[in-house]
Amino acid sequence: KNPHALSAWLRQGELQAKNIEVQEYSDKKIKNSLHLFKEIMVAQTTDFFEELQNLCAQHGVALVLTPCVKGTQISGASRWVNDTPVIQMSGRHNRYDIFWFTFFHELGHILLHGKKDIFLEEITYSDADRVKEEEADNFAVKILLQEHQADEVAGDTPFSIEKFEEYALKFNTHPSIIVGRLKKLQLLEQFEFSELIIPFKSK
Repeated sequence: KNPHALSAWLRQGELQAKNIEVQEYSDKKIKNSLHLFKEIMVAQTTDFFEELQNLCAQHGVALVLTPCVKGTQISGASRWVNDTPVIQMSGRHNRYDIFWFTFFHELGHILLHGKKDIFLEEITYSDADRVKEEEADNFAVKILLQEHQADEVAGDTPFSIEKFEEYALKFNTHPSIIVGRLKKLQLLEQFEFSELIIPFKSK
């Protein structure tokens, strides 16, 4: 990655975050409200990003959307700016399921890993930092679609859109999350059920 481009992207996110009025941050408050964040994902309204941004602000987190600049190729980042945790999203890959995995991954970093580190997605890390990345991955997985839930879907062949929609209702998730997970597990070809892999869109 181009370090100058990355620095510019991060700086832009800091400036955006300064314009967001956030309440006092509380780990406990966020943990008690995780279902509210997930409800926004499931509902998939046309202005879901604004809803998510407002909910984050109510819980002390500044959420910003900063499109990639040339040379960054990054999907998200999280860090503390002064006393405010900032989640910076790029919308890279233009996929609803990837957006939400990245968001909960970054939220996991904030809840699990303290104030000193900065986490940049799709960057090569040392062994110690890879452990933190795995912890953030596991945090996101538990919220979006737990391992045993994915196993249940994977075992119910042949696959169909109707089944994925039924499982989404059963597990209180989004169909794109299910299809995205199966593709990551290589249980589906990349072209299969693409109609459920909706694009990420924000005003």
